[in-house]
Amino acid sequence: MQIRLLTPTDASAFQALRLAGLLEAPAAFGSSFEEERDLPLATIAGRLEATPEKAVIGAFEATGGGTALAGVVGVMREDKAKQRHKAFIWGMYVAPGYRGRRLGRQLMEQALAVATAMPGLRQVTLGVNLVNAPAIALYEAMGFVRYGVEPQALYVAPDYHDKLEMVHVLAARGH
Repeated sequence: MQIRLLTPTDASAFQALRLAGLLEAPAAFGSSFEEERDLPLATIAGRLEATPEKAVIGAFEATGGGTALAGVVGVMREDKAKQRHKAFIWGMYVAPGYRGRRLGRQLMEQALAVATAMPGLRQVTLGVNLVNAPAIALYEAMGFVRYGVEPQALYVAPDYHDKLEMVHVLAARGH
């Protein structure tokens, strides 16, 4: 398995995996299949352009005809001046056929490495569906701690879903 930063050339593979995730686990994402299915590849490619402030990491498996994108996670620094000491994890997803191989851990390790490289960054936050025990266990094993629950954070008909808020405080560094 190869873990690397995605680039704009990965837009098609990213979109296919993202849409599959939105269909398979709609309560795991703040966005919906309907909101993202018609996004132009150029828009997605722009989102995949890594900068010192953001990156999307992918896990690729070699196949007979090339590679398959098996999982993704994004990390992005907050853009407001008073919040630039924080980054957040978004879009974490591992396709069902690749679960149980520690890909989620590898993706999160790389996301935290990207965040740690951001000058002045002090913490990384994420939100996860309160009933997603495997994801919560992974995040806690990675050093994230719970700090709150947002009741009814998502509505996926016919149910409301609570979101657990978590934070990973990075080693103390300068401003």
